[in-house]
Amino acid sequence: MAAAAMDGLDEESLQELRSQATRLLLKEDWEGYAAVCSRIVRGAAATDRRVLCSALAHRADARARLGDRPGALADCDAALAADPAHPAALLAKGALLRGLGRYALAADCFRAALPPGASGADEAREMLDQCRRLEAQARSGAVDLSDWVLAGFSGKCPDLAEFVGPVEVRRSAHDGRGVFAVKGVEAGATLMISKAVATGRGVIPDAADSDEKMVVWKDFVDKVLDAAEKCPRTASLIYTLSTGEEQEDELAVPDMAVFKQESEDLSDGVLEAGTGTREALDVDRVMKALDVNCLTEDAPSANLLGNNGIVNCGVGLWILPSFLNHSCHPNARRTHVGDHAIVHASRDIKAGEEVTFPYFDVLTPVGKRREAARAWGFECRCDRCRFEAEDAVLRQELVRSENELVNGGADMGALVVRLEDKMRKSMVKERRKAFVRASFWSAYSSLFDNGRLMRKWGRKVLGEAVVAESVAGAVGGGESVLRAMLRGANEGNGCGNRLEVEDKVVRIGRATYGKVVKRQAMRALFRLTLESDNCKSL
Repeated sequence: MAAAAMDGLDEESLQELRSQATRLLLKEDWEGYAAVCSRIVRGAAATDRRVLCSALAHRADARARLGDRPGALADCDAALAADPAHPAALLAKGALLRGLGRYALAADCFRAALPPGASGADEAREMLDQCRRLEAQARSGAVDLSDWVLAGFSGKCPDLAEFVGPVEVRRSAHDGRGVFAVKGVEAGATLMISKAVATGRGVIPDAADSDEKMVVWKDFVDKVLDAAEKCPRTASLIYTLSTGEEQEDELAVPDMAVFKQESEDLSDGVLEAGTGTREALDVDRVMKALDVNCLTEDAPSANLLGNNGIVNCGVGLWILPSFLNHSCHPNARRTHVGDHAIVHASRDIKAGEEVTFPYFDVLTPVGKRREAARAWGFECRCDRCRFEAEDAVLRQELVRSENELVNGGADMGALVVRLEDKMRKSMVKERRKAFVRASFWSAYSSLFDNGRLMRKWGRKVLGEAVVAESVAGAVGGGESVLRAMLRGANEGNGCGNRLEVEDKVVRIGRATYGKVVKRQAMRALFRLTLESDNCKSL
């Protein structure tokens, strides 16, 4: 009791501190809560092991919420050194390890908190099951969002584990560095699952409102800088990104181990502490990296699941996906689920092939795509761009058709029929026909959407599903292409028998969303795709 009195912590003082802690907890004032816990720790250190362990566990939770993972882990270890079976400390350490992606170690903590009758046993059992699932996912990349999709995205967004599949960062022949497949993968296969360093989201009624967008951007930048201050690993990962100012040969190729969470040192239970100050960061470098590497959730290469139409402005920094280069003939797409980005193959990828997704809308003619590429600060030299810009047979017709499309007023049916006739007479290969159809997708879509034009030209053009299947081969799927495939398949125009039609639709669905749901849930996504089309037409 004398030791407690030296710090002024008697029973009455302890109760007062607990009352303060409860009030701060309800306010989610984690700094204040941690400070009160610290006072209890100092007062109980030599007098009451039970109170000490409880205060350390609660302070660990507060520090974890504040981003101080080293301090949180140290508190857990101190509590468990005093009482190896303390339930709250085991749960706190398990939650911390789970957040670090150390699912097997986290499972050990939750398992130790499971004795019958132990406080928090039900929570521990639930977290143990979750860790087992996430550990399997981190090893295989297998994701199943079926239940969530079928429930209409209600409830909490599913937890995902980070995953690095059969890919690695290498020197790229065109763009300094890029991500390459180390073995062949089929369309729909998951290539990586990455958690954002930070995201910025908002509802902006007017898409042209730059002030509102700036508010979202500022909030996002503050979150990134805060994360980099508190975690040296996060800062070092950001430093691997290009600032857009380096020469290609100045860009180092990072070891793939740095992108895997198990690379973070947990030796002796200690994490490296963050700088704690913004001055210690190279803020200018971080800001330049953000300008070059941020991804938006509404990009042409992305699907956003679970927003239910609420968020219409979302930006984030996902480290490994930021290494993917652009191509107008892409082979990957990404699906955003909460703060995670799931990158999947949108068509079959060969071993050694570079993994790419589009930075801008590639369902446009080559002239418009080149303007977009210049705005991004590069020139696209993919096989599709070279063919459309340099092909001696089709070049003149493509320029003419693009001018008609840009200037407006042209009969889209006549334009489409002329393009198809030119490709047929010139014996253009099917793969290159797909490139041209993708470039003039808006013309094809306008034709298929217009009953009058279809009555006039319908017998002279391919069915909507046939064109959609062809375009998917060029751009690897996408919601507008999937929508056309679904509508065309319903009409059954040149699609084959019922089983063939279903197989083609599912194949484009996999190319668009990846293998993240089973067939029944995939059909639910198909319905949402068609419903969004109906909403746009109102």
